[in-house]
Amino acid sequence: MKLAAIYNVFDGVELLRGSMNTLRYQVDLFIIVWQDVSNYNEFFNPMPFIDVSGYKEVILHKYNPVIPGSGSSNERNKRNIGLELAKSHGCTHFMHVDVDEYYEDIWKAKASFEKSGAKGSVCKLYTYFKTPTLRFETPDEYYVPFIHALNPDTIAGYSITNYPFWVDPTRRVNEENVVLLEDVFMHHYSWVRKDISLKVRNSSARANFEKTTLLKDYYSESIGEGSIVKDYHEKKLITVDNIFNIQI
Repeated sequence: MKLAAIYNVFDGVELLRGSMNTLRYQVDLFIIVWQDVSNYNEFFNPMPFIDVSGYKEVILHKYNPVIPGSGSSNERNKRNIGLELAKSHGCTHFMHVDVDEYYEDIWKAKASFEKSGAKGSVCKLYTYFKTPTLRFETPDEYYVPFIHALNPDTIAGYSITNYPFWVDPTRRVNEENVVLLEDVFMHHYSWVRKDISLKVRNSSARANFEKTTLLKDYYSESIGEGSIVKDYHEKKLITVDNIFNIQI
């Protein structure tokens, strides 16, 4: 197996190196597809904050988003550019990753995947809110794609409808059969940022965020351990260890 981790980068770049560190001994090639203009035409250059020192196998590729265009279509384009780069470098497998995604047991999940003979895999995930020690008590109701075989015709997104798990549509690949549910969790620091407003303004889910009270709850001092966050599926927040020693 030659495994590529393909990162989609704009905001939250302060979390990137920590995420890469959770994968570094199990991944053969890191591909970072980055942009300095958001899908909504806001400028932010992440490159001064991308630290890949000590990593030998890293590809940095700049993406220029289509504007006007949808956030989801630009994300899909970035993910497929990453796939083509992985193919051109002889990778046999890949995983799509965002900067705020951390794996505690990737070695265990990778070994399980290789032993299973599966063509693809997904993980459950926990989401964090405000700080690296404040987490929603129960896992999210959707899944994150993990390792998949990389074939000449592998693509992400588009009109793929038969993927057997509910995942981000831009990460849904054309693999309908033998997709393994791994017995590990991805830790999603989705609401942990130096500048959460940059994320909210430029997320492909911006329209959905604007309909909720999540940003208000993020800034509210009354929302913390034990709180029920109504617009996050009425999930309860609990305090947990900072298992990756994230410093924001």
